[in-house]
Amino acid sequence: MTASRLLTIITVCIAATAPGATATIKGWHPIKDINDPHIQELGHWAVSKTNKVTPSIPLTFSKVTSGEEHYQFLTTEYLLHINASIYGVIHSYTAVLIEEVSKKRTLLSFK
Repeated sequence: MTASRLLTIITVCIAATAPGATATIKGWHPIKDINDPHIQELGHWAVSKTNKVTPSIPLTFSKVTSGEEHYQFLTTEYLLHINASIYGVIHSYTAVLIEEVSKKRTLLSFK
């Protein structure tokens, strides 16, 4: 093995194990544009899905206020902080959902 190849391997190993490296590749990231129509639509979808499960307490979607996203192979996980109202009174909720590349969505939790 030449010295330049060894140096390249060492450099790649150090970069891959640096403290910020894993967070950039595998971790959760704040959603940069919370007003992005797609993000707001995901929040609306989560509220609609919850209303189908508990129709006796109808929620009205207001907006996604903040959130994080986690990219995985062929899917993105979202943790969304949502404002929704019950009979005109706004409450804050947290939704966790997965969206596949095919646009199929799964709501994991809504609290």
